[in-house]
Amino acid sequence: MSVENISPTRINLIQTKKTLALAQSGRDVLERKRDILLRELRNSIFESERARADVLGGLSKAYQAIKEANMAKGSETVANVACGSRFEADFLMDFRSIMGVVVPAVEFQSADEVKPDYGFANTSSELDKAFKQFYNLLELVAELARAEGTTFQIANDVKRTQRRVNALNYVLIPMYRNITRQIALVLEEKDREEFVRTKRIKHMIREHGRVESEL
Repeated sequence: MSVENISPTRINLIQTKKTLALAQSGRDVLERKRDILLRELRNSIFESERARADVLGGLSKAYQAIKEANMAKGSETVANVACGSRFEADFLMDFRSIMGVVVPAVEFQSADEVKPDYGFANTSSELDKAFKQFYNLLELVAELARAEGTTFQIANDVKRTQRRVNALNYVLIPMYRNITRQIALVLEEKDREEFVRTKRIKHMIREHGRVESEL
């Protein structure tokens, strides 16, 4: 869009100034949103790193417990028990909004007191310990999924918001400033021409009146 496509009138100048002000206001809102999202992103990244470390620590303990169970009862027995288990983990998947960004809210539906679903014949306390270690790990996995999902969604929205800010800063706002300036220059030139024309007409009228009075 350029001034060639817009008639240089005062109404269009007013409208263009309004559009420019609206673009600048929108830019300011988007910049505030971006800054808030960046703070949320930093917090989310910290939570993701913490949750990932907790999961890795939990996995280390759980696999150590499995190793001990394997040594106590044999890997084949542990594998048979695992294959015969019908235990199912329940996760609640929901969503929440952060500055208009929809992020996941994952929650593990843990029981107050969970017990293995396998029989106690031919099992051991080491296997029970491994079961509890992996069960406790599910809550950590839910926290990691929530943190990672939130980080991913916020990061994407920060990119989108920054692209919109850049479009306003480097394309739309300069364009409307240029159009406003060009229209204003055209109108100023017209005003000067009108002033000169009016002054000339007044001079001609005075001269004509003076000539008539002399006659």
